This record gives sequence, structure tokens and C-alpha cells, in this order.
Amino acid sequence: MIETARGTVHEWQRDHMGHINVRAYVDFFEQAAWQFYTMIGLPPSALREGPVRIVAVQQNMGYKQELQPGDTVVVRTGVVEIREKVLRYRHELFNTETGALSADCEFTVVCIDAGTRKSCPLPPAVAASAAAHLLPSA
Repeated sequence: MIETARGTVHEWQRDHMGHINVRAYVDFFEQAAWQFYTMIGLPPSALREGPVRIVAVQQNMGYKQELQPGDTVVVRTGVVEIREKVLRYRHELFNTETGALSADCEFTVVCIDAGTRKSCPLPPAVAASAAAHLLPSA
């Protein structure tokens, strides 16, 4: 897995029950997603102006160990599956002090044609770059 994001948990990310809110975990994973897309050849400029877009169709999260304000975290990402039009990848969020896995998330995204908004094949260079990050268990 490759590092795709780092951050710090803040007090304002607690919810009314005193827990770090789901939104905080999603935010860390969202930041990692955009970094990952850039790493595999889909930087923001290409996604804004190029012939294809990436749309999320499914996201599954698991919470393993609660984080506290002040904790520093790192997200690592790897590819679970590549199909013609579909990319499935996994993020893992770790507490950098303890090394404990705090949460994980699996995204399924589909490549679409920017003009027609219909699914289309991943660009070959993007698929090849993503394949370089295929997880061994995949």
C-alpha cells in the first residue's frame, strides 16, 4: 500500500456523544482518494478538463479503533480490483503513534465519458498505473 494522506484529529471533529465523528474518517479517506487519483494519472486538471471522470458508486467503511483529538494519522491505499470500467481500491487509516489500524474503507468507482456521462473503459495508462498498486491478496 502507498501513503496517500496524513493528518491530525481535532477536537472539533467530536460529535455530541464525544466520539470522533464519521465525517472525520470520511474526510481523511476523501483526501486520500484525490491524491491516489493523481498518482495513477488522473490529476484534478484531467478530471476537470479531460475526456473521462471518476464517479463513486459504493463505499464500505469499517471502524476498528477510536481516534482521539491530537492523534496523528496516515492513510495508505492499494488496489483491490481492476475491471475494464471499474476500479476498486482500499484505504487503511492508521494511528501514526501506535501503528494501530483505526478504520478502513473500500471504494468502488466507475470511469465515465465526460460528454455522454455513460460508463467507459479506464484509460489504458491509468489502468496500468493502478495495476502497479494491486494488493497481493487481490
